[in-house]
Amino acid sequence: MREQPVLLSQLIHALNERFGTDFNQADQLFFDQIVEAALADEDLRQAAVVNPGDKFELVFKNLIESLFVERMDQNEVIFVRFLNDQPFQKVFTAWMAAEAYQRLRGGTGAGY
Repeated sequence: MREQPVLLSQLIHALNERFGTDFNQADQLFFDQIVEAALADEDLRQAAVVNPGDKFELVFKNLIESLFVERMDQNEVIFVRFLNDQPFQKVFTAWMAAEAYQRLRGGTGAGY
């Protein structure tokens, strides 16, 4: 059974609760930028068309890591947490991949 979509603000709250982080609205804007950059990637668009969700998540994971590295100077705290905390990275990547997949396949996504 597929989980209900979660608003990014709810994801941030859940990450804060689960991982003891203190992400705020400014951090949410950083996450929004990452999502928008991923959605604009043509290779990712194609991956969404031709792959099931689990395979898409693997493609998405590689792209999202690259996007985090490109933007590491914008938010070093998030960057370090994402790269060094595998459970955090897994939760974040799975949610973002599901959101991007749904939006790229024509769904509305969870929204922000």
